[in-house]
Amino acid sequence: MFKSLDKKDIYDNSSIGFCFEFFSPMRKMDAAAKIARALGKKVKWFSTIDPKFEATNETFSLSPTYSNGYKEMRLSTGMLPYQEGLHMFLKISNIIEAVGFTTDRCRVTTRIKINETALSLPVRMDKLNRVKYLLGLNEKRLFELWPQPENDRRLVYQNQINFIRPKRLYETIFSPNVVKRANLMDLSIPESDFFGNDFSEIGRGKLKINYIGGKDYTKKKKEAVEAINLVIDHLYETLKNNYDYTNQEDIRISGIVNEFKSAIDSTRNPLTFKSSYPNIGLYVDLKSDKYSVEAGYPQIREKVYQLVVGGGITEGHINYDTYRGTIQVKGAKLKRSIVLEGVEFFDCEIEGDIKGCLLDRCIIRNSKLTECSIHYSNLIKFSKVLDCDYLGESNEIISSFLDNSIDKPITGNLKECVINRGKLSLSCKMDDSTKIIQP
Repeated sequence: MFKSLDKKDIYDNSSIGFCFEFFSPMRKMDAAAKIARALGKKVKWFSTIDPKFEATNETFSLSPTYSNGYKEMRLSTGMLPYQEGLHMFLKISNIIEAVGFTTDRCRVTTRIKINETALSLPVRMDKLNRVKYLLGLNEKRLFELWPQPENDRRLVYQNQINFIRPKRLYETIFSPNVVKRANLMDLSIPESDFFGNDFSEIGRGKLKINYIGGKDYTKKKKEAVEAINLVIDHLYETLKNNYDYTNQEDIRISGIVNEFKSAIDSTRNPLTFKSSYPNIGLYVDLKSDKYSVEAGYPQIREKVYQLVVGGGITEGHINYDTYRGTIQVKGAKLKRSIVLEGVEFFDCEIEGDIKGCLLDRCIIRNSKLTECSIHYSNLIKFSKVLDCDYLGESNEIISSFLDNSIDKPITGNLKECVINRGKLSLSCKMDDSTKIIQP
């Protein structure tokens, strides 16, 4: 079970917890009883997707999640000592195979905690240098163990380190020292459901990872153990040398800084932008003349940076509506965009995490849409659509999870969807495979 004997102390002073996603035809009450008997633990079951209950090492929780389809469940454990945690992972994997199945959209969220005092580490987990951690993480090996298909149903994005940027893009003198200090006052380290590492509980001393998952993940037990060990080892090494960088890390930081500087310079003014992105039209109030664009560009250049660097746009049209203070994008393809806010998209292809955006005649796949305005003729597949306004018709939504407040009626042609909450408009259509959990 151990990667090597000299790691035993590290593992003995680590604890792990899991959240398993899987499907089962059983009722939650029956599944909870069967799981409890098999594990020798209490399993408390819930009918809502967000129960106000935190699993403990003696009482686990079973609740619906629905985010990848009807009859999907989430089994959460408390934090367990490393050895007990691994044995629990193996036992639960066997139980899931007995009571249900997994699909390519299911995953296991793993929480990891290290006893810094017992290991005589100079830094606690809540002070983890995220830059150094991401810089040295062997993510290549993690993706070899848990490959992500390059299709509409991708779960995890690679290279989270590449999305780090200075908060004041055009004011900060960006240097290797700024990156190495890893001061969150200076750097923006984006959080998203699409990354393999989740720092949202680091203040509580826990790191969450999302690499383990996919169809039949329950059969890949050796790969799961290797992935967990790899992250624990790296966490320990990072905390032991939290702000000490190797020569190799220094070289990589210099490369990252040079790439950042090049990206920032390419969007610094309209002239450098047009030179760097000749296939993107830039407009202010639908005017492309030099004086109009130069006058409006300072108000939008940070958003333009997010679109072309974070969203990967290489062609299309970007317009700034000065009257409404809004950026409009037409005819662009956004791949792996991370938390774009307040943009109006027309005739675009989108994959990513977007919030407060308007969508019209777009193709959206494998995305998370939060508080967006969904206008006309959008195709949405394999996505989470949360608290959005449906302001038009002819929207087709396929194999997606919808959760809306009752005052925002859902409009569209729904196929194989799950509606956790929401009211359907009179013009809304849904097939027999679409399920409504709460009206």
